[in-house]
Amino acid sequence: MNRYSIIDLYTDFATNPGKDFGWDKGMQNALNHHYKGAWINSIPEVIWSYCAAVGNPFSAGELHAGETVLDIGCGAGVDLCVAALLVGEKGKVLGLDVTPAMVEKSRQHATLAGLSNITVYQGDDEKLPVEDSCVDVVISNGAINLSLYKEAVFAEIYRVLKNNGRLFFCDMIKDENNISTSCCEDESWADCIAGTLTSSELIKIMGEAGFDDVQMLATNHYKTSAYTVGATFRALKLRGGL
Repeated sequence: MNRYSIIDLYTDFATNPGKDFGWDKGMQNALNHHYKGAWINSIPEVIWSYCAAVGNPFSAGELHAGETVLDIGCGAGVDLCVAALLVGEKGKVLGLDVTPAMVEKSRQHATLAGLSNITVYQGDDEKLPVEDSCVDVVISNGAINLSLYKEAVFAEIYRVLKNNGRLFFCDMIKDENNISTSCCEDESWADCIAGTLTSSELIKIMGEAGFDDVQMLATNHYKTSAYTVGATFRALKLRGGL
């Protein structure tokens, strides 16, 4: 896996949102994932042109006013803006992305949407730049899959979540109904193909990181190859320890 290929791809997307990258994006993609009309009407239309969501993490559970939310792999900030609306002015939304162009774009979009409760960092999801037990909810949408060391990512998510914190995320998984053992070996990591695991593999990693009530809630229409499918997951941090 070449991290620079990921940065190159998403730099291209940040500067050319209308380009055909081979995966669904834009306003229609948000509608296909059942993003609510109230969100769509409250966020400037240009921001929705960057919606490359592989699912709808907000379908996994509620965000409450005043909470602190961390979006891992926030991209151009679509989900950051939705989360900021949901937690309100007394809440706080943190974004993290490895691609400098996406960090800059998400900051611009937060300003454009008039949302002052968003802070965006450039960094690595395997070493999150936030303190222990300071986040109520972690969300992610098609980003954890890009990491080679998913065990480290989920350990970090567990670290930063408060006791009784929640993890809501969507990502690509191997489609166990349509897969061969060699399906993804030579495919693109940046396009969320080569790095995919099965749902059971992801659930196992989350359990080993300490999470409770780990569930895959649903799969959806989103495809990055013939062998991958979008899925939504939920997990809770109940055991404490950090």
